[in-house]
Amino acid sequence: MADIGLVGFPNAGKSSLLDFFTNARPKIAPYPFTTKIPNLGVLHVDQERDIIIADIPGIIEGASDGAGLGIRFLKHISRTAGLLYIIDVSDDNCFSVFQTLSSELKQFSGELAKKPFAVVCNKLDVEGAQERFETIRKSLPDVTVLGMSVYNRQGMDEVRKTIITLADTVKNTKPAVTSKKKKTVSAFMAERSVCDTDEIQYPGQEQ
Repeated sequence: MADIGLVGFPNAGKSSLLDFFTNARPKIAPYPFTTKIPNLGVLHVDQERDIIIADIPGIIEGASDGAGLGIRFLKHISRTAGLLYIIDVSDDNCFSVFQTLSSELKQFSGELAKKPFAVVCNKLDVEGAQERFETIRKSLPDVTVLGMSVYNRQGMDEVRKTIITLADTVKNTKPAVTSKKKKTVSAFMAERSVCDTDEIQYPGQEQ
């Protein structure tokens, strides 16, 4: 379905990130569960390459047991090649978010836990968020942890570079293929399929 899947709790800022980097225009609102179906957007890297990003509806604790339509959303995540965990560091309870999300993915499928990933701490413009971001980064020394704010554009260039690096990691795990338009895509993306019954919002559509 996509090169990179955006994974996070509801209202973490996944749709705002998709809107910033791609041609998708998802519904954005200051309340949870705004996204009810996956939104797909295209990040244009250069004349030879595009990266497809999927905004997955918010995952909540217990998703692997079916909470909050969790099974359906986790199935969508399984059809992305790499993951970007989005953490809302404006929330005092943000410190356990990564562990909760990764645990839900692992309980659903061990394969999900093996996907290449990075962590992005969002909403750095909020008071106290920078300190929470630093705490999370120090707690995950072996993980790429970035900070950003879509609101004031802080850290967005580094996040974009990380998305490209993640997509490159995925591409290098399987032989690349070239489409008829001569754009290089990963074998995963070349083989991906979307069932006609899947509810997915494509670029240019509105919810």
